[in-house]
Amino acid sequence: MEKYELRMFTNRQAMYYGLFFGLFLVLKFVFEVAFDGGAGAFISGVLTIMVPVFAYKCAVLFKRKVEGSEAGFGLFLRFTIYLFFFGSMFLAVAQFVYYQYINPDYIQQQLDLLLSTASQIKGAEAQVEQFKALIAEAGTPTASMVAVQTIWIFIFLGLILGLPIAAIVNKIKEKG
Repeated sequence: MEKYELRMFTNRQAMYYGLFFGLFLVLKFVFEVAFDGGAGAFISGVLTIMVPVFAYKCAVLFKRKVEGSEAGFGLFLRFTIYLFFFGSMFLAVAQFVYYQYINPDYIQQQLDLLLSTASQIKGAEAQVEQFKALIAEAGTPTASMVAVQTIWIFIFLGLILGLPIAAIVNKIKEKG
């Protein structure tokens, strides 16, 4: 494949695997918000640990499809970042729907819980008051703000996790 075709193939594959990655992230989100306490937190924690494993498996599957071409570290890094980007778009839509229509008070409840927990920490009174003043001035984040923030967080996470994943996938020898 020539360079342009390889880039376009990488984008298509990242979108394809990003669909499954996004569904995985949505499932993780459902366990985070649907279950309070023990079992939901445990399952959500296990799924959080599985995020880099899932991304690695997708990168390995992608490598098998581009074997024999000029695929290198940069291509695998690009694939991983795009994988996280496309996956996070599905998660952002699910979060927006949940925060906007299903449970509109969820963000405010989480802020209140954060403030009540932080106010119990000795020596943190000044920071808690600053945070309360900031929330009073700027207001509670909206569902769309949280959804966009999710996309940015996962792009950054894709970059951070993409560096070791791309290096490992690039070093894997082809079977033959």
